[in-house]
Amino acid sequence: MVKAGQSGKGIVLMVILQKMITSSLIRTTLLSLFILISLFSFFTLIDQLEDTRGNYGTIEALVYTLMTMPRMSYEMFPIAAVIGSMAVFGLLTRNNELDVILTSGLSRFNLVTILVRSSIILVIFAVLIGELVAPYSEERAQTLRSLALSENISLKTRNGFWIRDGNSYVNIRRVLPGNHIEDIYFYEFDEAHNLRSSFHAQSADYENGQWIMEDINETLLNDASIESRHHVRAGWDSLIDPEIINIVTIKPQFLTMLGLANYINYLRQNAQNALLYEQALWVKLITPFTIISMIVLAVPLVQGRIRETNVGYQVFVGAMIGILFHFINQISLNAGVVYNIPPSISVTAPTLILIAVIIYLLRRKV
Repeated sequence: MVKAGQSGKGIVLMVILQKMITSSLIRTTLLSLFILISLFSFFTLIDQLEDTRGNYGTIEALVYTLMTMPRMSYEMFPIAAVIGSMAVFGLLTRNNELDVILTSGLSRFNLVTILVRSSIILVIFAVLIGELVAPYSEERAQTLRSLALSENISLKTRNGFWIRDGNSYVNIRRVLPGNHIEDIYFYEFDEAHNLRSSFHAQSADYENGQWIMEDINETLLNDASIESRHHVRAGWDSLIDPEIINIVTIKPQFLTMLGLANYINYLRQNAQNALLYEQALWVKLITPFTIISMIVLAVPLVQGRIRETNVGYQVFVGAMIGILFHFINQISLNAGVVYNIPPSISVTAPTLILIAVIIYLLRRKV
């Protein structure tokens, strides 16, 4: 900690270090993120090129890969953050600059404070990607792929999806997980393209190889009259496969925090399972703290080790730590789904454990 008599010099030193570390951390983190995204995008493109069929060709696969980059950037940001932080502090230690900083009156607590302040800019950048860019680009990417791969899905509008089913056309306004659809409009035409019947169903579930609709208002048209009927529940022998429906299911990673909150509320009101969407919301809430923790982790890990190893090794260690944390995080999320663990626990547990480890390591080195 800076002493009272050295407060003036300490403040100047803190300001200088803040500017230096912030600029270095931003550069190394963004460079790490660029390398990670380039690598993962390459494998994504290869995977998509192996699945080209129908109207989904090389150009569509390339566009799809480019449009998924913002989502991958948001997911990979914690890994890039720990790599960037390890590189910055590794360079400081190798050049003995970190020893000079500590002997000048600044403590590890001061370094942590500097890192936390520096990480705020990166957190804001990550949140902007996750809230403003990734949801829109990811939804567009999945829609492009779905429409190109499926011959049944002909159009997506603000009023849902239009699907061709033989001589009929179906408009599905809302698609939910678990093969559940709502607000369905059905229009049946004859061979002469004349409208013969239509119906509107409030909801439908796929059970035992058949769609079961509820609350149906049906209209039958012929040359002489129009007949209206109401059914509480009825089967629907449709050619629409649930796999096609799953293609257009609203996925958690496509939504913003506000969108997730509204959708969770909607699912709860309709007695639907909202666990996946609750997890996605908690992930967005905890990610800023995960990024800051990953950056601060470099302080206890790098100090005192760089003299025996080089900076490249420290960067490798940072990458391994980031990947390991990512795997642990995914395991915790999956365990939360399997064992129905509240998202407030399954999502936050890895980050909270990481923070506890950082505090322990810092206290041990004091």
